Amino acid sequence: MRLRTRFAVALAVLALVLSATTLAGFVLYRDAVADHERDELSQSAESVATQLDTVLAEKQRQVQLWVEAPALVDHGSISQQARLDSFVRTTGFSGASVIAANGTMTALHSQGLSAAEQESVVGRNFAGRTYFRRAMAGETYVSDPVRAETGHFIVTVSTPLYEDGRVVAAFNAAFHIEAGDLEEIVRENSGPDQGIRIAANGSTVYAAGPVGGDVDVITANRTVTGTGWTVSATTTQAAFESQLWTVTMAQAGAFGLVLLSIALFGAWLYREFVGNIERLHRGVGSLVDGNYGSTVALTGATEWTELEAQFNELSETLAQRRTEVIVLNRVLRHNLRNAMTVVVGNADRIAERTDDETTVVEADRIRRRGESLLDLADHARAIEGSLGARPEESVRRSVDAVVDEVAATLVEEFPHATVETDHPDEPAVLPNGDVLLVVLDELARNAIVHNDDGPTVRIAATIADGSARFTIADDGPGMPVVERRVLTERFVETPTEHGAGLGLWLVNWLVHWADGDVAVDVDEGTTVTVTVPCEPPTDGDSGEA
Repeated sequence: MRLRTRFAVALAVLALVLSATTLAGFVLYRDAVADHERDELSQSAESVATQLDTVLAEKQRQVQLWVEAPALVDHGSISQQARLDSFVRTTGFSGASVIAANGTMTALHSQGLSAAEQESVVGRNFAGRTYFRRAMAGETYVSDPVRAETGHFIVTVSTPLYEDGRVVAAFNAAFHIEAGDLEEIVRENSGPDQGIRIAANGSTVYAAGPVGGDVDVITANRTVTGTGWTVSATTTQAAFESQLWTVTMAQAGAFGLVLLSIALFGAWLYREFVGNIERLHRGVGSLVDGNYGSTVALTGATEWTELEAQFNELSETLAQRRTEVIVLNRVLRHNLRNAMTVVVGNADRIAERTDDETTVVEADRIRRRGESLLDLADHARAIEGSLGARPEESVRRSVDAVVDEVAATLVEEFPHATVETDHPDEPAVLPNGDVLLVVLDELARNAIVHNDDGPTVRIAATIADGSARFTIADDGPGMPVVERRVLTERFVETPTEHGAGLGLWLVNWLVHWADGDVAVDVDEGTTVTVTVPCEPPTDGDSGEA
């Protein structure tokens, strides 16, 4: 499927899925709206209860931190009173007191009482107060809210004061429940149409929003863990229905905006990316087809214009390199063929004009080597044609024919070498037969010329899973590491690390051009394995092509 088609289908599917999802969301939202609202109310009640519990726990920690000062147990002293004054000034509490073990209040600081009123309270007995008894029992206690004379609900936090490991007094700190963090907690954890009610010991100590007893009020309750207070979150049915209508209209508008955004974004993506990718694809296809020098014109972002310049420069470079290689290859082949023709002719004349057996043998060796170089020129021409040819122009050869032809050439040129062959059990055809002919010849020839001690080379072929596997095994000294890297890696030569010639480079290029791979194993000789794709023979295939 073409890119533009896939792109259009993707946008259409995205729009369809989004439409279906939105419509389904409308239906599900209407059906489950009551449960959703109750969940929100529960979350609001839970959040208020949790944060209120956190605030109360923090109040307890503040009180516990201040009891470490020895001055608090120095009853009736100036330092005790100063400690209370400092506590009230630096914390969120509105008052603090110390009650001795016998129940007598020994010091007091309260923001709601005058100095005379505070003096009148000091000295009274508070032994019957619950918060005093709980503190004397070694517990940090948070009392239920009680309404003070000022009309405010006051909560008292009491904690024991120790001396020599004994509880000798109670430190008590009071705060107005309407003041401090409570209003902010409610505001941050409840919706605009929700009401919050906080009850303790059967009394409502805080209320905001719709918390009445109307029949259309929806309520969710949670308990403050540390104190047992109840937090209720409420809303009215009318407010809920109004919210539902508002949300529905907002969703419809958002859906239309999303569809419009998808259309605009799709148009921009097509112009910015898909169009450029299609033009770049056509340009790359031209290079693959060998049309070097082809150019592309890309538009849009800076990266596209930079890619355009780089592609066009690469295309021109490839065109120039192809021209240079063709000229160089033609000149080298021409000069090599001319020179070797002279060499072969002279070798034949020397052999004809001498009776010396040694001279005849050496002349024959010169002739054979010259003919080998002429064959190399022919191979170079074949390689040039193969590397530049399209797949449908490649020469097909059977696996058996390739093995036999390579072996015959080697036996004729190297009579001192032993060349063994092993054919596959089933017939197969190589789409790039000429290329494999050059590859196997070069590998076997390399094994022979680098072994001076009666070399033996075995060329074997097997067929499996649509691939032909050729192994060229020898009994030589082993292929050097650098030569192995030339065959099996993306190796880059350096002045100190390079191959001994062009042969193995040629093998590497041709095998990869034929979509194959090479492996080398060195163990009492060298075994090179070449694996390339093959095909079953057809009626049009012969032994050679």
